Order: sequence, then C-alpha cells, then structure tokens
Amino acid sequence: MQSDINPGTRKATSVPGRLLFLASFVTLLLNFLPGQYSAIVLYPVRLFVTLIHESGHALAAVLTGGQVLYLKVFTNGEGVTWARTSPLVAWVYISGGYVGTAAFGTLLLVANRLAGWKTTLRLISLYLLTVTLLWAHNPFDNLFTLCTGAILAAIIFAASLNLSAQWAGFVVSFLAVQCCLNALTDIRILLYLTTQTSTENDAVFMSQQYPLPPTMWALLWAILSIAMMLPALSYYLSPARGSVPRAKK
Repeated sequence: MQSDINPGTRKATSVPGRLLFLASFVTLLLNFLPGQYSAIVLYPVRLFVTLIHESGHALAAVLTGGQVLYLKVFTNGEGVTWARTSPLVAWVYISGGYVGTAAFGTLLLVANRLAGWKTTLRLISLYLLTVTLLWAHNPFDNLFTLCTGAILAAIIFAASLNLSAQWAGFVVSFLAVQCCLNALTDIRILLYLTTQTSTENDAVFMSQQYPLPPTMWALLWAILSIAMMLPALSYYLSPARGSVPRAKK
C-alpha cells in the first residue's frame, strides 16, 4: 500500500499558498516602480491601510470604555483619531493603530479559511462602511474620509460580486499582505522618526504616558505584530480541515 494525498487536499493546500505568494510578488513589483508611478498605483492601498490603522485606534478606545470623537484620513495618506480614554488604558488605544493593522491582516487570512474568499471581501466592505459611518462623519470637513471609506467599501463589495473565486482570493491575500507589511514598514519608519527626528507619532505619545522611550514601544509593537502574523500564516497555509490522505494500491 502506498499512501497518496487526495488531489482535492493538494489543491486546497497549494492554492492559498500560491495566491499569497503572488500577492507578495505583486507588492514587491509595485514597490520597484518609479516613485511617481508607485505613489499613484498604491495610493488607494495607502488610504485603505490608513483607514484600517485609524479604525484600530477607534476600536481600541471603544473596547476599553472610551468615546471616539472622530477619525480622519488626509489626502496625503496620513490619518488621525481623536478619542476620550482613561489614562489607565490609554496604552491600548495608542497601540491600536499599528498592532490593529497587523491584527486585521492576520484576521483576513483566518477569515479566508473559515468563510471563503468572496465572503471575506464582503466582510471587509461591511467593516469599512461601518467604521466610516460611525466615526468619519464629524467634524463636518471630513468629506474626504467619508468618500474614501464609501468608495473603498463599494469597490471591494463589487469585487466580491464580479470576480471569480480565485481572483477574489488574490484580492483578499493582497489586502492582507498590505496590512501586515505596512504595519511592519510603518513601525520601521516609526523607529526612524523616534531616533532621528522630533516628529510627533504614536510611539512618542506612548512614551508621554508611560515610562519607556519611544523606540522601545515601536519595537514591542513590531514583536507583537510578528507574533500574531506567524500562527495566522501557518493556519492559512495548512491543509484544509477534514481532508485526509487516501490509500492507493
């Protein structure tokens, strides 16, 4: 008796891996484009990641009993979230941006396996629309954020309806890669800002509340982000549940 893997199992194992590799490869190629072209092509992605980052702050505030005043995405791709929180749990609110972005990317990988590619796209669309309607309506000059959230949600929902299953899987994988990689690259930029400049950022705000230098907070966020990503990646690439080897003579 010679054991062989069921072809269905082989496909279930390899397709997510191929899509994730392709999404990572496309991301690498886009970053090698000349600066002006790369900025244009990746601009919607940057707005998406910024909205996820700011929603991480907002969710962290709500989960710790705080009140979100508003979140805002600027045309240059930066963002800000204003919330009222207790000083005792402010560390959760401040950490929610970078760590929350990494967590969102890992959740996309898990949702891919549990709910399927098209369903995951619809969940992303619903999340963006909910965040936008809850927290992007105030102040009244927040029209760009409202439009950004609504348009991104509409595009992603349309993709869930019109793309084939594998193309939907590629889009989800691509968005997951953007969230995970941007969380880490933004933390790398954060390390530069905290050591070479006096620019205000999340790590500086954290050090103003708690007795650790900004660099240490940035490093801790990076470690925590990687710790979340690795098991999610392993789960995403693992064989589908319920698949068993079959014997072949």
